[in-house]
Amino acid sequence: MKLVGINKFEAWCGGPRILLAQLGCVLFLWLFMGNEALASSRPDLMVRLASEGDGSYVGEGVFEASASTQSRSQAAYPGTPAQFRLRLENAGDQADRFLLTGPAGGSGFAVSYLDEGGTDLAAALSGAGFLTPVLAPGESLALLVQVRPTLFTLGASYRVPVSAAASSEPSAVDQVKTETVACSLTAAVTVSAPPDGAGSPGSVVNYAYTVTNVGSADNVFALALESSTGWEGAIYADDGAGGGVAADGVRQGGENVASVSTGRLQPGASYRFFVAVTVPASGTDGVRADARLAVTGEGASGTDQVATSVLAPVVTVGESVRNLTQGGAFAAGVNAVPGDLLQYRMSVTNSGSAPATSVSIDSPLPSGLSLVPGTLRLSLVPEGEGVACPASDCGWAGETATGIVARPGQGGTETSGGTLLPGKSLYVMFRAQVN
Repeated sequence: MKLVGINKFEAWCGGPRILLAQLGCVLFLWLFMGNEALASSRPDLMVRLASEGDGSYVGEGVFEASASTQSRSQAAYPGTPAQFRLRLENAGDQADRFLLTGPAGGSGFAVSYLDEGGTDLAAALSGAGFLTPVLAPGESLALLVQVRPTLFTLGASYRVPVSAAASSEPSAVDQVKTETVACSLTAAVTVSAPPDGAGSPGSVVNYAYTVTNVGSADNVFALALESSTGWEGAIYADDGAGGGVAADGVRQGGENVASVSTGRLQPGASYRFFVAVTVPASGTDGVRADARLAVTGEGASGTDQVATSVLAPVVTVGESVRNLTQGGAFAAGVNAVPGDLLQYRMSVTNSGSAPATSVSIDSPLPSGLSLVPGTLRLSLVPEGEGVACPASDCGWAGETATGIVARPGQGGTETSGGTLLPGKSLYVMFRAQVN
């Protein structure tokens, strides 16, 4: 009996000792691991301006029952709401649904909450609240929050707090806030000013333009072009058509879509296009024409004017002669008797602004003269006997039965005329005997 009594006592004493140890271990683990030891649910609300990217969200990892740091502000204009993007993320470690609440408006303003499908959830949020679908840990949903002043009071401020609470753990809450300030509309536009240009007869000179809406509201600007001299002009979109790069300021061959408007531009947005001016095929060097661009929007307008000049060659040929037998300088004419030796000089000058191509001279000798063989040459200098010039620089000259033929200029050959650069002169020189 004694042995039995001892065993009963030990069994009775041993049980509580084991239970207390187990409870101590559980308490130790709970204290050591904190909240991570238990599954939890936590909403994380973030907010940004609708015009910004996702990297601009404010409030990630910040939890406030009453938003102070998780806030964004924006201006609203008559007819244009302030727009914010709100994101709710399950920051807990278990799937859960969340209750979103927020006002549908207030004195002088209205609020809408649009989901990804465009459905307005304002009635739900401002009532019993909108219960989200089940969100897995790390999963999120987004709403577009629009705040529209209904009684526009300049300078008025409208605050919209939005809260989220976990369904399984209502004490786990977060809040963000938007602030909208009613501002007046300001219409303004800037028009770039490209430098004046020039082109050869028959060419098209393109001017790259940028129109920017620097006002505080959306605007549409009409584009119009006027020419002071009737030269043909057109406006084309810098749209990258035909394989080009859009809005690069360089007109590609396929960019031929006519443009009469910028389309709707938001504040800060720009529209790029070209003004194309065609130089008349009959244009002469130095002639200039102005093209005036008018940009007109609601409450704002701008203009710019570019001048286009003609770049064309102006080739003149001058002739002079001197009597080598009797002596004297080059002149327009000289006195001579049979047997006198004369030297002729023909100057070919390009006084224009563009290279002269296919330059050619075919000149018969005056009657009563005979060309002295071997004296025909092209020269860079007008004096003396003339210094022979390399054919690659000055071209080619040859004798005929009745006179001389010259193809002066770079690249000139027996069969094709040469190129004479602007401001350049060449001289064709030869001797003739008076019969």
